[in-house]
Amino acid sequence: MHVLRRIEGDEAHFLTITFWESYESIRRFAGQEVEKARYYPEDRDFLLEFEEQVEHYEVVWSEP
Repeated sequence: MHVLRRIEGDEAHFLTITFWESYESIRRFAGQEVEKARYYPEDRDFLLEFEEQVEHYEVVWSEP
């Protein structure tokens, strides 16, 4: 997992990037609506906004 941060004025914006074994493993976690964002109850203690959708990308090349 990677967590990126960008400071904009007095706000911090975070981007979380996770790597999954397959789309099937994402479906097992998220259900059939894999683009719908899923949150944990404790996220309400940390997040100001809750995105409704997520984006999925395929890794086509990576360098260690």
